[in-house]
Amino acid sequence: MKISDIENIKGVGPKITQKIIQTYQDYDNFKESIENYEIDKLMNIQGLSNKKALEIAQYILGYGENNFIKTRQAQKIYDEIIDTILKFANTTYAKNRIRLMMPTNNIDMIKDTNKLIIDTLNETEDLDYNYISKLYANIKPLDDDINPSFDDTYAIICEDYDDYLEFIKRGYNKYTDIYPIEDHPNIDDYEFILYVYNEFLIEPPSGANIISIKNTAEEYEIQPNSVLEYYIQNLKILENVYTLRKYLKKDSIIGDVINTIKSINPDKENIKPIETTVEEIKDEADAIINAQIKQINLVGDEVLQLLNADEDMPPKIMKIYKDVLNDACQKLADETGILFDPFIIQYPLKIDYNEIKRVNENMMATIHLNEYEKKINACSILSECKKQIIDEVDEIIHYDYQFALAAFYKKYDLSIAEIGDKYILDGALHLKLKEDEIENDTSMQPVMYNLDDENNIILLTGANSGGKTTLLETLAQLNIMAHMGIGVCAKSATIAHTDEVYYFTKRQSLNAGAFETFLKSFIPAAVGDMRKLILIDELESITELEAAIKIITGFIQLIEDKDNYAIIVTHMAPEILKQTKDLNIRVDGIEAKGLDENYNLIVDRNPRINYLAKSTPELILKRVYEKSQQPQKDIYKKILDKF
Repeated sequence: MKISDIENIKGVGPKITQKIIQTYQDYDNFKESIENYEIDKLMNIQGLSNKKALEIAQYILGYGENNFIKTRQAQKIYDEIIDTILKFANTTYAKNRIRLMMPTNNIDMIKDTNKLIIDTLNETEDLDYNYISKLYANIKPLDDDINPSFDDTYAIICEDYDDYLEFIKRGYNKYTDIYPIEDHPNIDDYEFILYVYNEFLIEPPSGANIISIKNTAEEYEIQPNSVLEYYIQNLKILENVYTLRKYLKKDSIIGDVINTIKSINPDKENIKPIETTVEEIKDEADAIINAQIKQINLVGDEVLQLLNADEDMPPKIMKIYKDVLNDACQKLADETGILFDPFIIQYPLKIDYNEIKRVNENMMATIHLNEYEKKINACSILSECKKQIIDEVDEIIHYDYQFALAAFYKKYDLSIAEIGDKYILDGALHLKLKEDEIENDTSMQPVMYNLDDENNIILLTGANSGGKTTLLETLAQLNIMAHMGIGVCAKSATIAHTDEVYYFTKRQSLNAGAFETFLKSFIPAAVGDMRKLILIDELESITELEAAIKIITGFIQLIEDKDNYAIIVTHMAPEILKQTKDLNIRVDGIEAKGLDENYNLIVDRNPRINYLAKSTPELILKRVYEKSQQPQKDIYKKILDKF
């Protein structure tokens, strides 16, 4: 298959093909994108409708053109089904896959989708769907477009100028400062220096905060942040993916990855400055020295020795200082992890801030060295498992598709339909009525209805506003949903194996152009060997009464002995039956029994089989009469009296 083959799709010409080529560069890129359900780019091509973009994507995926949905009203019902399912999808991937779903006559494909949903429901039987959706709200594909975080606490110094140029080319300077050694950078400006050498012909700067590394080392050893930033900036996604994987009881290495990332950077903000610790311990030592000196007696030469600044302190006092400072230095080591003595003996004690500076520099060098070693270790681990990490994230993103189907199935209390050669509906309900039942905690009357090959042509009669149109829409929904494999809104259902669905509605315009369009789509429903479901809603409202009778009569004669099912809502049943006495036509009726206390029709929405129901316009008129005001009320009363 070549990209130009999409011109086989009706309505796609060379101009659209050229735009696709310009967008994707070549067919392989285009095909790979569609196979990954990345259709946003395709749908954004100027001059290409969303509907046609979906048809192109379906064609590339091997579905061919969607010939199942044959009329605009059938398409509308299909679109409403898709829109309802989309409410349960969280990721772009799942939404795209749902948009690409379509009814099919392929039983194996239908059963595969059935199985996917049932397996997902079983896997998640005891899980909180709302919690899963909340996690999905923060899950998306890992972002490859990394915004480097610049760190000015360290620098890279290169012995070889070519290395310096190469590192600039790689973009390392987006992460930190980089210098050639001949620029004589001031190393005192940095807490840590990475010296990259070639032949070690130039002596590197000296200092505890400098580490040397060969220029042939792994890339992540020279600039580990170029690897780590990918994981750091995607950390929130990884955390949510890991939480969801654990909740779904799926194996994962992402937890180890998260721990590895979080263990790299020391919590510098919570490290107490050494100066503060030294000053606190000094004050404690001064207090102890003061208290202990007061408790000793100095005599003769000891007093003179204490007063003479040029002489050492008396042994008794020096012992106090020695003991107290030993304890102070030990406490300092316990709190900082560094054994050093910053105290100068005098009273009160004096602090050697040069010593503190030296210790600070050594400590920061140690911290950076440990951090660098952790980064290198993390990079070596992450480089080995990056593919698995991406696969785990992709798996969760892809799982949202089956989760959305399962969530839809669960909320609407669907059931898997059996695909057979007849219609057996037990407890069927229109999706909108089911939604109203769920959202408003109301009770809707489900439908029980059967059709078989002996009763494949039905004239549906009965009350205005009694639910005839809703029944047609429900049948269309059930058929389309069953052939999508997503379950049906019924306690149980058998749906006739179908190739095409036609739905002609009275909502169409009555002008001449619309009638011509109707005829062009209506006549194909009567020809060909495809198994069809044909739904016709009051054809007499689309054209003249006499013409409608002739069209329906001719239509029934053409399809009566084929593997088709047709349900025709009409108020002309007696006239049609007169013209079709030799044909096997069943008449069913939905009858209104009266008005309730709120003047709503009391209707049994289950059609009575072999029953011609009246349209009962007087009930509608009575409702209007009861709710109207004078003077219109008197007029309605006069009309009502004529019934």
